[in-house]
Amino acid sequence: MDDRQYEGLDAIFHPRSMAAVGVAERVENMGMSFLRGYRKMGFKGPLYAIHPQKKLAKFETFSSLEAVPGPVDFVQISLPARLVPGVVRECGRKGVRAVSIFSSGFRESGTAEGEALEEELVRAAREGGVRVIGPNCMGIYCPESGMSLRGDMTVAPDGELALLSQSGGIAISAVMAAAERGIGFCKAVSYGNECDLGPPELLPYLARDPKVRVICLYIEGTRRPEELRSALTAAAAQKPVVLLKGGATAAGSRAVSSHTGALTGTGEVWRALARQAGCSWAEDLDELIDLAMLYSLSAPPAGKRLGLLTISGGFGVFATDQVIRAGFEMPPLAAETREALAPYLSAPGTSLANPVDMAAKFFQPQNYETIFGALDRDPNFDAYLMIVAMEYMTYLGKNAKPWSEFVLKALIAAMKKIRRPIYVAFLHTAVDDIRLAHERTLIASRLPVFPTVARCLTAIERTMRLSGP
Repeated sequence: MDDRQYEGLDAIFHPRSMAAVGVAERVENMGMSFLRGYRKMGFKGPLYAIHPQKKLAKFETFSSLEAVPGPVDFVQISLPARLVPGVVRECGRKGVRAVSIFSSGFRESGTAEGEALEEELVRAAREGGVRVIGPNCMGIYCPESGMSLRGDMTVAPDGELALLSQSGGIAISAVMAAAERGIGFCKAVSYGNECDLGPPELLPYLARDPKVRVICLYIEGTRRPEELRSALTAAAAQKPVVLLKGGATAAGSRAVSSHTGALTGTGEVWRALARQAGCSWAEDLDELIDLAMLYSLSAPPAGKRLGLLTISGGFGVFATDQVIRAGFEMPPLAAETREALAPYLSAPGTSLANPVDMAAKFFQPQNYETIFGALDRDPNFDAYLMIVAMEYMTYLGKNAKPWSEFVLKALIAAMKKIRRPIYVAFLHTAVDDIRLAHERTLIASRLPVFPTVARCLTAIERTMRLSGP
């Protein structure tokens, strides 16, 4: 992608002014929802409501785009499908850079009328030099510039992830589910029917974007398989790309045709495409977010020799089974490590094997740095996994949060000094509101956190599969 192409797409994500066509003062009206979302996200430029008859409260209203006195860079369209090509022509006359079309009733309808409308829409856009996102989509999320998919979108700080999603619902859920954990997306695009802009155009842009560390893609199908393959391969050579395929089964494939009208294929075909392109494969939305988070925070370990640290012997037992079943190794501690740890882990219930059971010594945070420092010097391990549960972090505290925050701060300081990859399995067991707050704190400290051991191991294995070991 040359400089001119990059700058042209980057301008779409950073409009100076925006308008919504198809706006009404009703809770369920999508045009109003988009305007409110842009305002709440902090868009600093003019926001215009376009309505042929009414003046709407809270937004400057004009009867048409051409009646707006100044320039309009980006237009959100939420009108019946039959009216959309005419609005796109008006956008061309106005000098609009790009439109996002929420409206459905185009190719995905499976009707000749819908297909003809989409073809007319594309002709109108090309004649006017307007780039199109959609139709049948939610558009662009870019908190840096104040663009949102909805009026209630949440933002996690320091977003390093980007998402291209054929589904608007998946785009919204991915961004909001990640933000709940403190994992941020700096850009997301719901591109729907992909009549103009889609992954072949947007993947090269995101691969070059310095704000993006990891690219996520939810795709149901494509009408441009060779272009998609080429773009995926090129992007994955520059940054980690995580692919989630919707409609990988026969039943799911039938559902795709009525959703975006795209051509789909078997799951095996798409898995092969991911392997050939060098992308990581996610089975569901949780895996997509887990993999993206792990890629952004940690490099893959050099090998599969894993050291486990636990608070409970039972956690160590079941985690050992999972580690071995996932294809990892559980070597013993080196003699020097056992000798260094013996003064600190010799009480009843502790263990100097692998897993290392801290037992009651977990309640002595002053020793964390010594314990983790000894483990860091052990030559037998490629990575470490710390298993934590809230009922142990709150055991000595009358008020759960202050004590667990004290413990967490000490853990973070110790784990940050480990020079090999270290992961945290922060289990869903008790006091989940505080657990989730602690998960966000760990991620803000650039420590990868997972709610189960199995999800952690799956994510590690998937990243290692592409890194060579």
